[in-house]
Amino acid sequence: MGQAYVEPVTDTIEMIYDSMTPQVPVIFLLSRGADPTESIETLCRKKKLPAPAVISLGEGQEPVAFKAINAGVVNGTWVLLQNCELGLGLMNEMESIINKLKDNMEPNF
Repeated sequence: MGQAYVEPVTDTIEMIYDSMTPQVPVIFLLSRGADPTESIETLCRKKKLPAPAVISLGEGQEPVAFKAINAGVVNGTWVLLQNCELGLGLMNEMESIINKLKDNMEPNF
């Protein structure tokens, strides 16, 4: 596969923000001790954006996440889904959900 797949990513949260689009989810693959939540919340404050909706999946949280995604599309808030391995049903539908909502997305979503 090559070195690009074994070297750690050193992008800053600002670099990631600069390349984001509303129609493409940003996915952080975490390792032990790595949690981007604080950096994401700090970036929101710095950019004067609303705090993200933070949802930890599992225990029936998929409807809560879906509601937050729908609200975020309308009002431009970000949605931070954690423990996505516990919400595989939602993850399987994510591309379809984004495609259905993309025409009406607020640019900050």
